[in-house]
Parts: sequence; C-alpha cells; structure tokens
Amino acid sequence: MYRRRYKAKFNPIINLLIARLHYRRQIKKLVAVLIILVILLILKKLNNSISSNIIEIVDNSIKYEFSIKKDGKLVLDYGKKLLSLPEKALTVFNLVNNPKYPPPIEGTIYNPFGETRYLDGSTRFNNGVDIIPDEEKEPISIDKGVVKRIEDRNTKGYFVTIEHEDFITVYGYLINVYVKEGEFIDQGTKIGSLGTNKDGNKYLHFEVWKEGSPIDPTQYVDFRRKI
Repeated sequence: MYRRRYKAKFNPIINLLIARLHYRRQIKKLVAVLIILVILLILKKLNNSISSNIIEIVDNSIKYEFSIKKDGKLVLDYGKKLLSLPEKALTVFNLVNNPKYPPPIEGTIYNPFGETRYLDGSTRFNNGVDIIPDEEKEPISIDKGVVKRIEDRNTKGYFVTIEHEDFITVYGYLINVYVKEGEFIDQGTKIGSLGTNKDGNKYLHFEVWKEGSPIDPTQYVDFRRKI
C-alpha cells in the first residue's frame, strides 16, 4: 500500500526528469546540425579550389555514422534549398547517394563546379570541372552512349558531347578526337588526347548535363576511383 502511494507521489517527478533528459538530447542534436550548416555555408562562400580540397580531405578522413543522420538529413535538405549548398559538401556526411561512375580521367580537380569569385571582384561560373591528369592519361567515356556532337572551339580545342541514358557528358580541351558523331561507344572508350596549355600542363574540361542544365559532376562520378 505504501509502495503504491510512493509511486503515485513521485511518478510525476520521475516523468518530468525523463522528459528533460529527452529534450536535452534533442537540443544537443539540433546544435550539432546547426554547426554543420554554418560550416557548409562557409565552404559555400569560399567555393574555390581551396574549399574543394578541404571538403575532399574531410571526406577522406571521416568514416563514422553520426547519430544525427536521420534528424540532420531533414535539416540539411532544407538548408540546401536556402543556401544552394553543393552536393559535394553533403557527401562528407554520407547524406546523399554515392557516385557510381568512374572518372573520365585519373587526376586532380583544380577548378571545381560552380561560381568562382576572383580577387579583382569578378566572377565566373564553371559548367563542369577542370582536371589536371595524372601522367599521360587520356580521357574515357564514363558510360556507354552515343556521340552527339564534336565542336572545334579554336584555342580551347575540341569538345565532344556524348548522350547517355539519362544524362549528357561533355569532354573538352582535346587536341585529337578518336570518336565520330553518331557513333555508339561503350564505357571506357577513349575520347581523344589532350593538348598542352601555355603553362605546360594538360587539362580536361568535363561537364555533366541533366534536363538541360549543368550539374556538379561529383554527383555522378567518383573522381577518387582508379581506372
């Protein structure tokens, strides 16, 4: 009888303490998510080769599953709409699908997708990524498709457009082209060879288009994969 009275007396207090602990956990999760959003906003503001390298370093280092994954994804999805965050930043936290296609060439991205602001205040939007290849590599098709267009852009070299099942890829800065318009090619087919720039380096310009708009190639391509 006394035990029942004891429970009836202290149950509300116990329930209140449990509720407070629950809210504290939720607040900690929310604070962690807000910190992530601030970091991503800073990286978006930088949005250049330095910030791109920082993201890649973090991506290579962090291999843990965070307890905020479920709650954080909802907040980050909303934050992405507000801040126009790059998909590459979100892959750091394993909140988007992993890229599934091999890179068009092994190398290092030195000029990322999106808008770059220069020291003189001017801006330039890059429809794709620019890659410095490793050694004497030649670009390949990331997937099977049909060669739709080959353009000669004078000093920028040849640009080859390939139509795939649900997206389009563009390969630029080529000095020679190995494929022909209308030709069906397999994944891994060599597209052409790269010319040498004035600085002595070779570069590949690579774009991915979907539904008439350019998208960040890192959404579709794993640039760290060896080919």
